[in-house]
Amino acid sequence: MQVQIVTQSHPLGDWSREHLQNRLRRSLARFVHRIESVTVSFEDVNGPRGGIDIQCRIRLLMFPRGEINVSAVGKSAYLAMHNAIQRAKRRLRRAAPDRSRDAAHYNLHSLKLGL
Repeated sequence: MQVQIVTQSHPLGDWSREHLQNRLRRSLARFVHRIESVTVSFEDVNGPRGGIDIQCRIRLLMFPRGEINVSAVGKSAYLAMHNAIQRAKRRLRRAAPDRSRDAAHYNLHSLKLGL
């Protein structure tokens, strides 16, 4: 899984890109076999007006194809990233095939056909 971090108008602050990459890898480890690359971007929502809202966008490119985009706003880059990661995990779980449900459907179908 390749991770790319883009900061447009907001510096990351005290924590480094390496910390961010490690956090992403740990959080998305369950889905690593389905993710080709991750792009994370941070932007100051209020721009030159000031304020403390930071937006984090996460773009996941999936194997063999597909894309998931999520975003979240927080008072700090860390909070925005945390919320965006949670949204990404929910979307990945929803997109994952439910093997237990598929197996149960197959078994029920087999019983009806007498297989």
